[in-house]
Amino acid sequence: MTPARLNVRMIDAIDASAPAPPLTDEALVAAVRQERSETAFAALYDRHTPRAFQTAWRLVGGNPHEAEDVVQEAWLRAVSTLDRWSGQSEFGAWFRAIAAHVAIDAVRKQGRLVLDADADVAIDELSVEWMDMESAILSLAPGYRAVLVLHDIEGFTHEEIGERLGITAGTSKGQLFKARRVVRARLAPGIERRS
Repeated sequence: MTPARLNVRMIDAIDASAPAPPLTDEALVAAVRQERSETAFAALYDRHTPRAFQTAWRLVGGNPHEAEDVVQEAWLRAVSTLDRWSGQSEFGAWFRAIAAHVAIDAVRKQGRLVLDADADVAIDELSVEWMDMESAILSLAPGYRAVLVLHDIEGFTHEEIGERLGITAGTSKGQLFKARRVVRARLAPGIERRS
């Protein structure tokens, strides 16, 4: 019996009242690939959807319905390309990259992804006394937000961001610098107030 078959049987035969043994992403992916195990897919879905949703939510500007659509589309793409996941990278990171790509496509299709050197001029000034980090990120122009989330939160390199957004690594660095400056400025009143 192959290890993947053993894992599928382990997954599918677990008594509902007994705690499930922790299975690796590799074992779950193998079960989905080879046996089309719904239980294995459900485990992957439950394990990786919350963080992917958070990434999508940030990239689409805080719209939960749009983020849900992005995550669902990302799962469709991930399942159809499971054979491309080599196990060299963490499955969660691979899946979040797909979700980020889908989210960027969604924002781009709506014409909201502005990657302009002067985009900070177009950012609305918010009149708030205090703002948390999440609100500050969501208040960024879509281009700034995409670069900041992809780099500072998801850990993409500037080259990878440039590839995904169709910009140069230098433009990505410039957008990140400006995004951080805007976030700092928006957080400054709250920081001064708490000091």
